[in-house]
Order: sequence, then structure tokens, then C-alpha cells
Amino acid sequence: MPLEYHKNNTENWDMLIPVLEEHGTWFHDFIEHLFYFSDMPEIQVPQKPTSFAQWVVHANRDKTMQMEIVEKLNALHADLFKMSDMLSAQVKETGRKPEHKQFMSFMTVYEEFMIFVRRLEKDILTEGSGFDSFTGLRHKAMLTTDVKRELDRLARQGKNFCLSLARIDNFVMLQKNTKPDELTAYIKLVADLVKLSIRSFDDAYHMGNGEFTLCLKQTDVTGGISALERLRRELERQKITFRNDDGHEVPLSMSCCIAEPVQGDDVITLLSDLRDDLQTAEELKTDTVLKYHELSPLQRFVKDGGGATTQ
Repeated sequence: MPLEYHKNNTENWDMLIPVLEEHGTWFHDFIEHLFYFSDMPEIQVPQKPTSFAQWVVHANRDKTMQMEIVEKLNALHADLFKMSDMLSAQVKETGRKPEHKQFMSFMTVYEEFMIFVRRLEKDILTEGSGFDSFTGLRHKAMLTTDVKRELDRLARQGKNFCLSLARIDNFVMLQKNTKPDELTAYIKLVADLVKLSIRSFDDAYHMGNGEFTLCLKQTDVTGGISALERLRRELERQKITFRNDDGHEVPLSMSCCIAEPVQGDDVITLLSDLRDDLQTAEELKTDTVLKYHELSPLQRFVKDGGGATTQ
């Protein structure tokens, strides 16, 4: 069985190589199409690569590959070509190069797709899977490596990112008053809501004990807060409840805080500071308080309070 597993991993890795090669070639041709369309009308829209679709077919048949991985990468790939089609149509209609903001959005998605594929290559050859089979989120064992990569990219390219810690409120009470299978259902439901709240190239991790970490890439605190607001709206829409110690149905809520790391920050320290901030916010026991402050080199946003919202 181990030999077969290794064989499947090797096949998955082999099939990812042409994905990187074809998309790299396509990207360069597509850039030429965007910026030199009016000067050189003979430049055609480059044909989209087919290697990724072939990999998806193979991955869907491979029982060692988690479907959450395929779904996430497939969503990111769809976003990439949706944006490329939009840019191509605009260039054809106007005869002018794309606006800088739209082009940079496309660049972000392309870069994240390529990073995701390279990261998946490494996962396949080392861990076998970088995703948690329990929640479908990125495995917590990969968090330190992933965040270090973002810190390195921040140092090299100046591309900001945010790190957020979100916790189910009264988790000890939830554990106490629910059966093990019911608790599992709650955690999986929250994980699904987290996945709905982040973009295709963001990462989220289930840390255990009702905690989730979100790595929100290529954005500042304002953009990171938008993801938390989406999570709040999803929680409100679901109207999730559980029984408290008195046997009454109470709404499930979450508390969260967010940090925008700066060059030189340490992953362990970042997570420790987020937990300290969250603990401080919970001890305040105030309702719907938005608190924004700067501590050390970190910029943080903390929201806490009651109700069926993220806090």
C-alpha cells in the first residue's frame, strides 16, 4: 500500500509539471496580446492551456487526492481565466491597454495560482496533502511555512497580507452541551462558512478548540476586515444556535482579530499577539465594539461582543 501511495503521488507531481510550463508560456503570450494589440493586430488571443483540465480529471479519479484541494485550485483557475477573458474583451473593444487596477487584479490571481500549484507540488512530495481532511481547510501543520512565505514575499516585493484569528465564543460550553458528532458538525459548518468568506487564493486553517486562522493575501487591514464582514454576514444568515448550560438555545457567535504584519515579524509571535488581543477583547465584555489600535510593529483590528456575528 505505501508503494502504491508513493506511485500515485509521483503521478500527481508529474502531471503538475506541464501545468506550470503551459501557464507560464500562456501568460507571456497573453501579456503581449494585452499591451501590443493595437500596434500589432496580427497578435491573436493565445489559446488557453489544457494541461490543468487534464490534471483535474486525473485528480478526481485519484483517491489519494483530497477533493477540497481540487475544488480550491479549480476555483482559482476559473477566476484566472474569467479575468483574462474580461481584459481581452476590453482591449478588443477599446484598442487600449487595460487599466492598471484591473491588470494588477489579474496579476494577483495569476501569481497566486502559480504559487498554489508549486506549493501543491511540495505538499505531494513531502506531506502527501496540505489540507485537513476534517474541515477541508489548509492543514495547521502548514501554517508556519505558509506565513513565512508571505513574510518573505512582503520583504521582497512589498506585498501586504493580513493574518486573522477567529474563535467560536463559549466553545467550552459548546463542547459540554453537545454530543461529539454534533460538535463535529458545528466545526465543519463554521469551516464551510470560513471558506465562503475568503477569496479563492486565501488560506484558512482549523487550529483546534474552536479556533481558525485566516491568511488573507495581497491586502491590507481594510481588505482583511471585508473578509471578516463576509463571515459575519454568513453567520447571521445561517442563524446557528446551540444549548447553553441552562438548556436554552443561544446564537453561535465568533470573536476575531486581525493583524497586518510588517517586515521582520515572526510567525509564532504574530499568532501569540493575536491570541493576546483576542483574550483582551473577550475580557472587556462589551457589546459590538470596534477597536483599532497599533501595538509594537503590528496594526490590529479587534471586534468583540455578543450576538450571532463575528466579533
